[in-house]
Amino acid sequence: MVKVPISIVVYARPTRANGMFFWAFDLTALGLVALAIGYTIFLDWFTPPGARCPVPPS
Repeated sequence: MVKVPISIVVYARPTRANGMFFWAFDLTALGLVALAIGYTIFLDWFTPPGARCPVPPS
């Protein structure tokens, strides 16, 4: 929750990130994407075959 606002501020004003490597925020973004994909795969393990989404599309 904290990394996203920090990364937005740092991309807007790089001088605010004194002492941090420039690639740390890119690595954080990649980690969050990997976490989201991993979570989706993890949930697919519990989904029964042929199950439909209980929420109707809007």
